[in-house]
Amino acid sequence: MSNIQTHYRTCNLCEAMCGLEIQHNQTEVLSIKGDKDDVLSKGHICPKAVALQDLYHDKDRLKTPIKRTATGWEKISWEAAYDEVAEKLRSIQKKYGKNAVGSYRGNPTVHNIGLMAFGAPFMQSIGSNQKYTATSVDQLPHHFASLMMFGHYLMLPIPDIDRTDFMLIMGGNPAVSNGSIMTAPDFSNRLKAIKKRGGQVVVIDPRFTETSKIANQHFHIKPGTDALLLLALINIGNLY
Repeated sequence: MSNIQTHYRTCNLCEAMCGLEIQHNQTEVLSIKGDKDDVLSKGHICPKAVALQDLYHDKDRLKTPIKRTATGWEKISWEAAYDEVAEKLRSIQKKYGKNAVGSYRGNPTVHNIGLMAFGAPFMQSIGSNQKYTATSVDQLPHHFASLMMFGHYLMLPIPDIDRTDFMLIMGGNPAVSNGSIMTAPDFSNRLKAIKKRGGQVVVIDPRFTETSKIANQHFHIKPGTDALLLLALINIGNLY
């Protein structure tokens, strides 16, 4: 009897959250494909999801904590690792101050229940103001705008891409990134669908991007002139 099993999961490597069809035999991942029945991704996955198989079987993948010693790297228990990290953090902050310890939380923290539940309290307990995340470089404007407009930084409006007739994209390349805070896998085909139903896709970007190749129109602007362009759009809008 074959021991091959199929599991259906969601890729946790980015916010697009594409559906996965994973075949395995308990100890080995045999294949990773897009889940054609997933209501969001409809079978689409990117190379990152396919590479999960390589990550799982990588001979250099760490499965236990290790410590550098005089005789080389040695495995240690999780308890010993936690104790040593806590002691090192305390000693560094005692000598150099609380802000001598910085943190970086990458993408996708929000896909990990442990980090969601305990990450913020842990950082608060450290007391450092040196905090950095993937959010720092790609989505803080979304959060700030939501805070100012709706009263909370997580009240994020999600564009209804599958029903829009006109989409203006400024300084983004969602054909590659799948967008940020959109949960819209296979963005390229979604853009093509807008054009197919008679809609318009317009890109404003100093660079002619992969998204620009799909769009109806692309407008080059000089880097750093985004604010001037937006002020002009607001001014014209006020005339009407």
